[in-house]
Amino acid sequence: MLGVAAAGALAAGGLALRRPMRSMTQPTGDFVEVEGQRLHYRILGEGPKAIAVHGASGNLMDWVLGPAPRIAKTHQILLFDRPGMGFSDRPEGGHNPFVQARLMQQAAHQLGFGGAILIGHSFGGSVTLAWALEHPESISALMLLSAPSHVWEGGVGVLFDLSANPVTGPLLTRAIPRLVTEGYLRDRVGNIFRPQAAPDGYLDHVGVDLSLRPQTLSNNGKDLSNLKPVIRGMVPRYDALTLPLEILHGTADTIVPAHIHSDKLAARLPQARYSKLDGIGHMPHHVAVDAVLDALGRLQSQV
Repeated sequence: MLGVAAAGALAAGGLALRRPMRSMTQPTGDFVEVEGQRLHYRILGEGPKAIAVHGASGNLMDWVLGPAPRIAKTHQILLFDRPGMGFSDRPEGGHNPFVQARLMQQAAHQLGFGGAILIGHSFGGSVTLAWALEHPESISALMLLSAPSHVWEGGVGVLFDLSANPVTGPLLTRAIPRLVTEGYLRDRVGNIFRPQAAPDGYLDHVGVDLSLRPQTLSNNGKDLSNLKPVIRGMVPRYDALTLPLEILHGTADTIVPAHIHSDKLAARLPQARYSKLDGIGHMPHHVAVDAVLDALGRLQSQV
């Protein structure tokens, strides 16, 4: 089972109205337009360039609350809301990681981030794999954090399938924001970070209201429900990846298990350095920041 990232925390609810939490109604960054779509982004820091892509359901604030401020001490880092997430637009067919990668690659080029080190977490790691396969000339190195890379048994969950369905999706995605409780959300996000704890104030600052919008819930369901066939088509192409590569995956990750994904990818790619993070769950960019910074430093020394 895949169970990708915080999407699972936000896709089902309790029986009472949720208590108000801090709302994120205004973008925190700027916009760049590609193919008629506006993508929301932020740039932090100065120095060699890096790009970070967030996982399922979330937005760029996940990185702002995680390692981005520390990365910004040595690098200039570009953060995107993936197409259809946060404040970014999404075209028809935008659930495909290759479409998302194409849009962000064009935006990064416009913003002067050609040749940057590319970093992807969870579903964002699948998107960055698509980016590296389709546009290898546009980046200098790749870092994958808890990334789905291989085909798994089973699906991603009936709620995601129902949210993506054109018949049941509109009803379900309108009902979920009215049903979930704050306590339920905190419990589900706790499960995503387990066995570590979620940072204090994570839900208040990451913009949970953005993830609970009906359109975002629908987009997230389409992302996850359609991921497996895309990955099935990617796997035979991995031998073409020759760029410097760092793979980080927690041994306690039950959301995207390392033995299904990163173990196999690292065995396939001899140039990859694989760091198995003992006892770490699905969110290493929050709870193992030093390991992420060390990997970034190693990649920077190779480009």
